[in-house]
Amino acid sequence: MSDTIKNPKLKDHFELLSETVRQTVFSFIPAGPILESFWSYRNNLKQKRVLDFSKSVKTALEEIGEKEIHASNFQTEDFVDLIELVYSKVMNTRSAYKLERFKNILVNKIVEPNKEALFKKYVNLLDQLEDVQILILSDFRHWKGNPIRSVIIAYEGEIGAAHQDDTIIESVTKRAGRDVDKAEVEYYTNELVNLGLVRNNAKVITAMGASSPQNNFQISPIGSSFLEFIELGD
Repeated sequence: MSDTIKNPKLKDHFELLSETVRQTVFSFIPAGPILESFWSYRNNLKQKRVLDFSKSVKTALEEIGEKEIHASNFQTEDFVDLIELVYSKVMNTRSAYKLERFKNILVNKIVEPNKEALFKKYVNLLDQLEDVQILILSDFRHWKGNPIRSVIIAYEGEIGAAHQDDTIIESVTKRAGRDVDKAEVEYYTNELVNLGLVRNNAKVITAMGASSPQNNFQISPIGSSFLEFIELGD
């Protein structure tokens, strides 16, 4: 007998597993047993967030077509550990932007369980990063191959700051839904460098007896891999 399943049974397997995982996740937080007993009380913010997330994952699974999924994928200890990790992050995530990406990575993991060896690392990284940092990292992917001496100058060269004395980076502001200024962009870019998602391929330029470093910020292979990881696969 085949151990593969197709929609709509796929969402049923996920629903059964996710209910068990939700109870386990809530047992990890203060007063967990009390929260479990009030699971039906939808007004609890964290519970509602996890419930809404589960619904979004099930909807996505219904939309992925006729891909065959091995039922055994849902029965391994590693998979349960990974789904518990995602739910524990979702429970404390207020960002709709990141919740959408947590959904993507969970669906990808269900469809292709062996797709990414750094799953846990990337889930923790997504939890750690601010929305704005992910947007900036995406821009570095867009700029890939172009020498980036300064992230601010890069934004000014596009539609970022209309004038050099403007403090607001408009292209990031529009996507973030709030004002994002130059200081914030520089701060978060430095963090991306420290995390290894962006690297500075600086060169030392010597002219007239004087040497000075010339920056060249580029998205790193791990940065590109992370962005692919949080995007919904084909």
